[in-house]
Amino acid sequence: MGGEQGSSLAGLRGSLTRSSAFRLTMSYTTLFGLSVLVVLTFIYWTTAQAISRQTDDTITAEIDALYQHYDTEGLDGLVHTIEERTRAQTLAGGLYLLTDASLHRITGNVANWPVAATSANGWLTFGLTGRSDEAAFGRGRSFFLPGGYRLLVGRDMRALERFQSLMVETMAWACAGTLILGIVGGFAFSRRVVARLEAINGTAGQIMQGDITHRIPLSGRGDEFDRLAITLNAMLDQIEQLMAGIRTVTNNIAHDLRSPLTRMRSQLERAMVSAEDAESLRETCAQVIGEADTLLTTFNALLSIAEAEAGTRLSEAAPVDMAALVEDVVDLYGPLAEDDGLTLTMQIEATPPTPHVTGSRELLFQALANILDNAIKYTPAPGTIEVRVGHDGQQITLEVLDDGPGIPPQDRDRVLDRFVRLDASRSTPGNGLGLSLVVAIGRLHHATLSLHDGIGRTPDKPGLGVRMAFPVG
Repeated sequence: MGGEQGSSLAGLRGSLTRSSAFRLTMSYTTLFGLSVLVVLTFIYWTTAQAISRQTDDTITAEIDALYQHYDTEGLDGLVHTIEERTRAQTLAGGLYLLTDASLHRITGNVANWPVAATSANGWLTFGLTGRSDEAAFGRGRSFFLPGGYRLLVGRDMRALERFQSLMVETMAWACAGTLILGIVGGFAFSRRVVARLEAINGTAGQIMQGDITHRIPLSGRGDEFDRLAITLNAMLDQIEQLMAGIRTVTNNIAHDLRSPLTRMRSQLERAMVSAEDAESLRETCAQVIGEADTLLTTFNALLSIAEAEAGTRLSEAAPVDMAALVEDVVDLYGPLAEDDGLTLTMQIEATPPTPHVTGSRELLFQALANILDNAIKYTPAPGTIEVRVGHDGQQITLEVLDDGPGIPPQDRDRVLDRFVRLDASRSTPGNGLGLSLVVAIGRLHHATLSLHDGIGRTPDKPGLGVRMAFPVG
């Protein structure tokens, strides 16, 4: 058990260190650490330069003051001034040494003249001995006085050394702290990101195993991961609906194809076994051909829907006179409606000029023909069917209304799908593709299709209205 936990923790650490979030965090940590180092180095350099300039200015001012003492008060006055300044209670890091021409010490707080001093631009840097256990050095200038005397004036630089050491230590701790905080923050941030991504991966894995109902959990923070999860969940909902639709369509296709194929096989078997003459064989062949025509009609409808959705039949779009189109369709279906005991009327509600829709006249003719065919098929005699064309300046409407039984509101969206028929037994004529083709043609022409109550006379017989709205232009 302990070994499994150790391996899981090691795996988690490995996944964290390999994650893009961790690498990005460490990159920013390194960049931030370098920025801190550059800033501290700049502060260190500018401060050290300022202290050095201040020290040099102080030494120069001391030299000028001591020279004036010597010039006005002579050697005794200079000795007295140096002794005053080297007293312990007034000493503030100043270094003084007055010697004769043989470099023998007369007064001052430096024991001997610094022989091993290094010189640069008139300034001396020399070591200090006997002052403390720590290494120390001084910085100053020397000059000759009348009478062969030499005077060294400088400053103890241990304060600058301590400052430099403190700055170096501060820079080291700052860089170390930045690195530690960056690593800890990188692990924490990466763990959170990896956990959210693992939730998405886990959901994807369950979906790949067949559980299409699984969804990505939300954290409730409303961050980018929640927005991504919402988008992916919406996509999964749509995929689930499409898959459910595919299953329904597949089942309906199997049912609609199995029945005619079964009848065709039975008819052919009877013809082979019991056909007595050529006339009976011709009758059986006619029945088989009728069943084959039904199958071809179904496949042709599917092909038409596919072509309409792909837009392959709209390559030569042209203005279509909707009034003339309606007249042609009504003239074609008028005799069929009259034979079924129905009254088919046409009403052009648009004002001149006649409304035109840019598109395929053949497809629009087929869409209106499908709507009229359904209305005639499902409207009992005596009944009325009206075809209306409207134009209000914003859109062109094509509407077919009847006074048949209509479609319940809860089923109106469903009947627009392929192979959906309200007859559960699927015994009535048709293949459930008529309105699906109308939807595809309408979408191709940027039209919206809606179903509503028709011109029925009673609540139990409201009729059905099918409305296509085309945008102007």
